[in-house]
Amino acid sequence: MGQLAIYARKSTESEDRQVLSIDSQIQELKEFAVHQGLGIPFVLTESKSAKSPGRPVFNSLMAKINKGELDTVLCWKLDRLARNPVDGGALIWAMEEKKLQTIYTPQNTFRNSGNDKFWMQMEFGMAKKYVDDLSDNTRRGLRTKLKQGWRPGQAPFGYLNDKEKKTIVRDPERFEIVRAMWDMMLSGLYTPHAIRKKAAEEWGLRQRPTRTSKGGPISPTTVYMIFTNPFYYGGILFDGELHKGAHEPMVTKDEFDRVQSILSSRSRQRPKRLAFTYSGIMTCGECGAAVTAENKYKLLRTTGTRKKYVYYHCTKHKPGIKCSQRVIEERELEQQVVAFLKSVTISKPFLTWALGLLQTFEDDERERDRKIAASLEKRIAGCQQEVSELLNMKLKSLISDGEYLRKKNELMNESVGLKQQLGNLLSSNGSGIRKCRQVFEFSESALRRFQSGSPETKRELLGQICSNWILRDKTVLISAQKPFGVIQSFLETPSGKSVRFEPGDFGLPQQENQTQKTSFYTNLRFLNDVRTAVRESLKGFKGC
Repeated sequence: MGQLAIYARKSTESEDRQVLSIDSQIQELKEFAVHQGLGIPFVLTESKSAKSPGRPVFNSLMAKINKGELDTVLCWKLDRLARNPVDGGALIWAMEEKKLQTIYTPQNTFRNSGNDKFWMQMEFGMAKKYVDDLSDNTRRGLRTKLKQGWRPGQAPFGYLNDKEKKTIVRDPERFEIVRAMWDMMLSGLYTPHAIRKKAAEEWGLRQRPTRTSKGGPISPTTVYMIFTNPFYYGGILFDGELHKGAHEPMVTKDEFDRVQSILSSRSRQRPKRLAFTYSGIMTCGECGAAVTAENKYKLLRTTGTRKKYVYYHCTKHKPGIKCSQRVIEERELEQQVVAFLKSVTISKPFLTWALGLLQTFEDDERERDRKIAASLEKRIAGCQQEVSELLNMKLKSLISDGEYLRKKNELMNESVGLKQQLGNLLSSNGSGIRKCRQVFEFSESALRRFQSGSPETKRELLGQICSNWILRDKTVLISAQKPFGVIQSFLETPSGKSVRFEPGDFGLPQQENQTQKTSFYTNLRFLNDVRTAVRESLKGFKGC
């Protein structure tokens, strides 16, 4: 007998759950070798599944056999050597060519004979059949779980696996913090890196402890996965196919899509540092380059101390363009920002009148929502019917698997979005009116909050109201987002400047005063314009 080798293997996968550990296999096999007088073997070990070819240690074993360095193998069972036809065939062929003389197991001995090679094929075939059955059972279990709306495997960050009920629930320590991270991303004012830093350093967010880790700070990869995983809006993406989840969504489909748009635009931009209140939000009106900020210090002769000034200026990074724009001090810039905020600020009497009148609109909005809900339900049923028809076409081989998956994912995406819209609509109970109230309350209080707020608060507040900041000739031009642009336009009209309201008077004036009636209808049209703008462009408005 030539050189002898022990091969011991145990996979971390479920297929080897009942198999002895590698150390136990080695101990048992060494005792067997001594008892059988086989000599002192050298040992090869591997922790890898044998259901597919490509195991490094097994390949090394076969290389030694083919080179004539060993001709006898001792293993716990044949399925330790192979669970796939390629590796099993390699062993039988090596035996056929007389390079492999004997395979010993504590149960059997296999040599180069017709019967032994037949039984080897049988055992390798049974091992392969076991793996296939296990795989089929696992896939069937996964399909069942997905149909029930539950994601197989570990719950994403912010959720926990309920092992008793086999469901996925909120992580009480992390769910609300992760939702706050989404809010920061939706504001458009923070990079994922800045959000991760704030969550880790200020909110104390940590990874979940595991058997191998105590749970350190949240990683950049985890943050990216949070902002790109459909699970957070109620979907489950598994093997390239989107399924409807039964878990509690953290964000809406609309919010998820807006974050994907933000991430996409960010990937084409250099990250902006937020060291200054207005950095990263202005462009030069002459050359189109970014506007940056820097600190300057001036020595005060009267006190002998240095005073810090913040100046904003064009980066002048546009090739081939000589920009002539000068610097502007932050205090001067902020005065212009305050003037802009005054142009979108409504008075307290106006707020009282608007809130009172909005109360009378709730019945109309509920009826409108009822009709929208019926339309959504009809389209959802249509999506389900189309998925069913797609499956029939696939079964009849009228479309390819790739076409089926692509179209099904499109329909599932649409269906998930529609169901969330329907759910939001049914649970909103007049949220459109409430959102409109929030806009008016925000408009009335924005200037006060800005003047007393921190730089971070100022940026968040301006992010809700402003867009397209352009700095030219030391003048900043700011566009107001809807519906604040509607408010600004109205307040600049003669009607808006002279508007007067009597608190509690929310109806058409009874007296035959044409001026009062005209004023009332003008204000009412303005109110409806704001409501329309709210519905069209501020679904994600967070309010005060």
